[in-house]
Amino acid sequence: MSRNFNFSLSGIRGPGARLRVLAIVLAVLNAAAIYFYIAPPGGSRRDLHHREAEIRSDIGLHQLATQRLKSVSQKVELGGEQTDQFASQYFLPRRTAFATIVGELLRISSAAGINERQRSYSEDPIEGTDDLTLLTVNSSYQGTYADLMHFVNQVDHSPLLLILDSLSATPQQEGAGILNMQMRFLAVIHEDGSAVPGGASPGGQP
Repeated sequence: MSRNFNFSLSGIRGPGARLRVLAIVLAVLNAAAIYFYIAPPGGSRRDLHHREAEIRSDIGLHQLATQRLKSVSQKVELGGEQTDQFASQYFLPRRTAFATIVGELLRISSAAGINERQRSYSEDPIEGTDDLTLLTVNSSYQGTYADLMHFVNQVDHSPLLLILDSLSATPQQEGAGILNMQMRFLAVIHEDGSAVPGGASPGGQP
């Protein structure tokens, strides 16, 4: 049940007593006003300015973090696109890998003027991947030192990712200036579900 509070001095007799009561009431009201001025419920003006500065600083930090995340995301996206471009350009699909590599080696040896003697293949899965295989090609050649330098230069400028992993050359007993060369090449095959071509099976010359 609500009650109404009515302040009245009618019950207080004497002007002196009434003045004392008014003085007490005014003192209480002034104390309350001073308290709310010094420590308002929402905080002082200085506190509000301090909180505003903190909020603005937090907003700035969050904006910087967002910009960094956006930059990282763009770099990751760009890196993914470049990785896909590199893979599509240099990782050979299995259905055409052997024909492509054999054709490139024949082109290079013909341009360098050296004669291929033997060629063999082997494959090994690349650790940490599910669809990449490392193809190793062992080849033997005969030619002069100048032919060998030309051959190495052609391999270096090949459009394929054809890695010359090892090379050895020994002079041939018959024929001055002729070298017997042993080379090992590496290439990456992307597994596309196709079978190894029958004419280019690993382990022997096609």
